[in-house]
Amino acid sequence: MSCPYVSAAVLLPGIASMLVTTAGRFPIVRNGQHPLRTAVEEWRERETPTPESAWRDETLRTVQAETQLELLAAQDEAGADILDAGFVPIYDEWFQAARAVAGLEVAAPLRYLDTNTYYHHWVLDRIPSRQAENPVVSAYRHATAHTERPIKPALFGPYTIWAYADRQGDGATPAAFAALVDIWAADVAALAAAGVRYIHIEESVVLRPKHRPDFPLVARVIEQIANAAPEATVIVHLACGAIGDLLQPFLNIPGLGGLGLDFTDAYRAPNLAALAGWNGDKILQAGIADARSIRVESEAELHETLTAITSAVPDANCWATPSTALLYLPRHAAFEKLAMLAQAAHGFNRNGAL
Repeated sequence: MSCPYVSAAVLLPGIASMLVTTAGRFPIVRNGQHPLRTAVEEWRERETPTPESAWRDETLRTVQAETQLELLAAQDEAGADILDAGFVPIYDEWFQAARAVAGLEVAAPLRYLDTNTYYHHWVLDRIPSRQAENPVVSAYRHATAHTERPIKPALFGPYTIWAYADRQGDGATPAAFAALVDIWAADVAALAAAGVRYIHIEESVVLRPKHRPDFPLVARVIEQIANAAPEATVIVHLACGAIGDLLQPFLNIPGLGGLGLDFTDAYRAPNLAALAGWNGDKILQAGIADARSIRVESEAELHETLTAITSAVPDANCWATPSTALLYLPRHAAFEKLAMLAQAAHGFNRNGAL
């Protein structure tokens, strides 16, 4: 089972307010320029761009590590209490993670949900197997060596990878999916061995009408992943969608430690309505800052949403977060949003008053 909720005062001495965290990757873009972008262009000139060549390239990995420390510092400066690991993959998470899995190829980028970000989907034509650890695992180790803040690494879940994959032959069988889940469980176990306390699993695609019937499959995935790290809190984040009648089934998943929901834009009203059925002591990772809009919400707006949320969920179990990964925004906008989120959450009480 997942570890129990730890209050802010225990987790971070001196802080007795609502905790603030991210919901995935923090952006690197600064006026279109960044050393990592330059390094990627130089790598493409000297190498055939493959997940393996990206991993072997020492220059790329050095600049990735330097960028990671930069992004950890930015989150800390903005006031986040629990940080994303700061890992910036080459191209995207699906591309770089493919290096760790035998029995697949990476194909052309596909648009993820209705965002403006594209990911290299996988081609599965055989039973996959783990040949190395996911790069997020080593990124977590690097992060914890350079900050005392708790780190919450983010992984796309295996169901999302499966849903977007081009599946053929043996790669389209239940055995292939089971093998994918085993790979994820092994990576989560490696994170647990490295001391992780919180793990963010992104499975937003299950809220799409086409995929909602697969919830029982996702539930089994989450239970297996949670069992691989019994001392950690596994939080499943569901952005860009309404939870609806899946709230209770999610809360009933054995080992699940928390659930992330989107309270922005069109999803605010339905997800607030769904919270009437909230029960138990799981964490709610409340996505109240719109990660897909450059506009920075006011403190009053954020307090209004938090007040509505905490009328159903104890504020001691609520973390304030962006609705999804901030990577869709320029760095300055992402920083301003996270800083305002921290200011609002740290000044919030049960009445929503400063």
